[in-house]
Amino acid sequence: MAQIETRVASIVIPDANEGGDIFVPIQQKVVEMFVDEFGGATMYDCFGFWSKSQRMISCSKIDVAIDTLPETVARFMDIVKWVANECGVHSVMAVKPDGVVVFVEGDLYDGTKNI
Repeated sequence: MAQIETRVASIVIPDANEGGDIFVPIQQKVVEMFVDEFGGATMYDCFGFWSKSQRMISCSKIDVAIDTLPETVARFMDIVKWVANECGVHSVMAVKPDGVVVFVEGDLYDGTKNI
């Protein structure tokens, strides 16, 4: 019988965009979604640096322990895609439970990074 592994997946969400839109309510919603879908979440303050921005970007990293079943990973990625659409940023960085880093494009994506 195959063993189902549990691993950490994460998403990094900026606190605000350059236009001043605040994403804290989206961060809070993601924590709620992770708790409802996967049983819990841990959120950390962090800073991001990006070549297209001249500033240090205040962010939150949200970790969640999920199993590695394809349908569970797909649900995690659905939430990441929802965040990218809600934030309207260039892209949102996430780490899937297999360790693969993905950048999910948002409304400001300009086609310059292969996603």
